[in-house]
Amino acid sequence: MEPISLASFSLAAILASLPVNGEVVTKPTITTHISPAIAGQWEIDLDSSITMTKEAKARQAVAKELNQTKSDEPEVTAGTEGGVLVQSENRVLNIKPNTNNQLKVSAKKANQCRELYNFAADNEMWAVSGKEWTYGRYLITHREEGLPIIALKTVYDNNEVDCSGNQIDQTDEALIAFLNHDGNQMQWCADPDGNECFMNFNRVLP
Repeated sequence: MEPISLASFSLAAILASLPVNGEVVTKPTITTHISPAIAGQWEIDLDSSITMTKEAKARQAVAKELNQTKSDEPEVTAGTEGGVLVQSENRVLNIKPNTNNQLKVSAKKANQCRELYNFAADNEMWAVSGKEWTYGRYLITHREEGLPIIALKTVYDNNEVDCSGNQIDQTDEALIAFLNHDGNQMQWCADPDGNECFMNFNRVLP
């Protein structure tokens, strides 16, 4: 999976704020529950400027160069004579190939990098990226102000190579982020206002 940033919280701090079994809560300041809103399958937008991979940056650079390439096509001008639309072309009859520009081909590969996250309604999560797959648990915490918080802990990682070519064992790693969710779009952010979001998700399946 892609390396991801952590919000300025710790899993222990969030879990410590929850009441223990049998404790009487007189003034609730925080509530937690399973969020059916994000249950389903999501795909990370790896081509966004926030979570862009090296391959995506290379594709963007090639596309930018193609847009700035000078064209050898002659200019066509149009006008009217006697109410009839006419055009004139300054056509170059002997155009020599420009050997300074290398031929560039832009096409998406069949094995394009995809990272899929599945959030179950029972707080279980599993993700697939290339040959790597991980399993974990997640918890959504709603606060009085600001975005809710998602806490995710990886329980198992098969330690295979992901679709970006990385091989990182994320077993026992924890992630805490602010959750910005709107319909089929979801972002994980580093601040409670959602100004610094580092992961973008698009819903694939309900």
